[in-house]
Amino acid sequence: MPNDLITKNNVNITPLIESLVELVKDKDATGELADFQNCTLPAKDSPDWKLISGVLCNSVVEWASMNKDRDVNSMDLIQHMQSDIGYILKRLGLS
Repeated sequence: MPNDLITKNNVNITPLIESLVELVKDKDATGELADFQNCTLPAKDSPDWKLISGVLCNSVVEWASMNKDRDVNSMDLIQHMQSDIGYILKRLGLS
């Protein structure tokens, strides 16, 4: 379809964007959107950034070392990182 949003690697992200738009509409209707807009990123010297970057870098290195000399699907890296991202969210108190 001509209105589909296709990334450079041929992934159709239209359903994701449509879901995001609906979520924003719902949050706006319930008054929760203002709370979401007041969120801020940690300061550049915050220990949170050290935690985030350290965990993500460790995840990539760990996956690479576990899969060296193996023919693997690149999506396996994403799946491997999902648990580490969950860990970050828990440590930051976001889940």
